[in-house]
Amino acid sequence: MRHVLRRHSRGFTLVELMISLAIFSLMISLAYQSVSVLMDTGRQVEQPQAEFQQLQRALVFVERDLHQLTLLRPTSTVVYTTDTGQRENNSITRPDEMGVLLEFTRGGNPDVAWQLRSSGLMRSGLQRVRYVLDNGKLLRQTWNLVDHVDDEKPVSLVLLEGVEGEPSFRFLTARGGSFKDDLPKDKSMLVAVEFSLKHKRFGDIRRVFTVYL
Repeated sequence: MRHVLRRHSRGFTLVELMISLAIFSLMISLAYQSVSVLMDTGRQVEQPQAEFQQLQRALVFVERDLHQLTLLRPTSTVVYTTDTGQRENNSITRPDEMGVLLEFTRGGNPDVAWQLRSSGLMRSGLQRVRYVLDNGKLLRQTWNLVDHVDDEKPVSLVLLEGVEGEPSFRFLTARGGSFKDDLPKDKSMLVAVEFSLKHKRFGDIRRVFTVYL
């Protein structure tokens, strides 16, 4: 008599299925943690790099502005001095306004309206620049008119964030000696400007820029 062997197909039991799900969940959890660690590491690396690039850009702006410093005739907003009766050269000043660090006139302002020269709409190559500290941010404010009026709003650019305390500009004259807090009376004697600030990540920063007058 021939016996017929039957194969019985056997599926997963509930216990095996639960074990499989537990292993799969563990693998997903480990993979997520690994990706999360990598992303956190990337953010920790990217943030200092972005702040360092911002610091470098700010210093480049300051350097270019001071290299282009220009001495001009006295501006229309300057009062007469008491000793000489003449208007003081206002090309570079330290206004008493809150947060204002330095204001000056620079050359090399590009003529962006070059295509309109035929119609006589050329822009001056001079530019009025002001550095301002506002809530830990170093701002660069500019006017395309040297003799700008007080109610004219400047174009503001945030150069640097995370500034602690108040940045300072100090000045060196051709007579030698050390850097002074006050601008020299004879602006033509100015040969270098020291710029210093404290950054929340990079600490104390100090740069000296040559002035070509």
